[in-house]
Amino acid sequence: MDIIKYISKDEIIGITKNLISIEGHKDVAHKESKVAEFIKNLFKNENIAVETKLIEKNRPNIYGRINGKSDAVNLMFNGHIDTIPGFNMDYEPFKPFIKDGILYGRGSADMKGGISAMISAMIAIKRQGLGLNKTVIFAGVIDEEERSKGTEQLIKDNITSNYVVIGEPTSLRVCIAHKGMEWIEVKFIGKATHGSRPKEGKNAIYMASEFCKMIYEELEPDITKRTFDMLGNGTINVGRIYGGDDPNIVPDSCSVQIDRRWLPSETLEFIHKEIEEYANTAAKKFGGDYEIKAMREFTASMINAPYSISVDDELVQSALKITADITGNDLPPRDFPAWSDAGLLSNHTNAKCIVLGPGNINQAHANDEFCSTEEIVNASEIYFNLIKKLCL
Repeated sequence: MDIIKYISKDEIIGITKNLISIEGHKDVAHKESKVAEFIKNLFKNENIAVETKLIEKNRPNIYGRINGKSDAVNLMFNGHIDTIPGFNMDYEPFKPFIKDGILYGRGSADMKGGISAMISAMIAIKRQGLGLNKTVIFAGVIDEEERSKGTEQLIKDNITSNYVVIGEPTSLRVCIAHKGMEWIEVKFIGKATHGSRPKEGKNAIYMASEFCKMIYEELEPDITKRTFDMLGNGTINVGRIYGGDDPNIVPDSCSVQIDRRWLPSETLEFIHKEIEEYANTAAKKFGGDYEIKAMREFTASMINAPYSISVDDELVQSALKITADITGNDLPPRDFPAWSDAGLLSNHTNAKCIVLGPGNINQAHANDEFCSTEEIVNASEIYFNLIKKLCL
């Protein structure tokens, strides 16, 4: 393992433990600022060029950069520096500990293990004193757990790269596609009247119920029939329904909130249109009306779009070979089962993206979140070798 000539395993895991011990999420006053400050000091101590970009109060992106002969960035490591809160975890969430080679703590898998591996790879490259031909950067971004404002700022500031590695937990599998995520609210509008005279009103809950029935019986089977290579089919889920005031009042409004996971072969306009058609049918059946909107206040303003990259792309092939050499597992690329910032970077810039990081996605947000220390070290080696492959 080449990387440990320049940064020890203990140092790599030490960085991870330090990152986990710093709370950085929506429920603390300092947000991600202390995490960014810790990373900034790491880079400064290694003479790696570093800067912060304040997005909102106490919410800075953090950038580390090793310049090549060309200023154009060829490789970006993108990792979100926020986590979800500790909630009701099985242990103290921000007091990391290791047991039997497993590191426990909030963010160990999602994704401070990946961030520390990226930082460690940058440090090793700098310590080795390699003269890079092409520039590599680390982008530690805020807010991925909410609306991805950090990566959206990268795009607005034109901080782009030819290749991007997103360090989400993939168990060190190279992931080359994921679905998009769209949240949609349909509000049905009826006419209120006294519950003793229901025929004089227009029951919005009946409209919503009819709509949900059609979604389940008609639209969901249609969605299941459409597939995309590696991703399979899209999905639709009615996740929330609310309306009415009291049992003795015919409800004049009822809202249905939907999670729609969509494929690269579908369009945003299409998935909205087909949902609207069912909403229109349900509303008309009971003489009512409807409103439909995207729930942009809860998702990325630039759209949580799907993404995919060709298996033959240089980034994919390089990552597959390096990962197989380091892990001993020669595995094909796969899909990433969640959403990531690759959906923004691949759709709004010319970047080619993969998702590749230590930890299992099943541990993200879990009450017993953990990550293998071996995977974190192996991820550092993979990233280290990707820099040499793509930037020397």
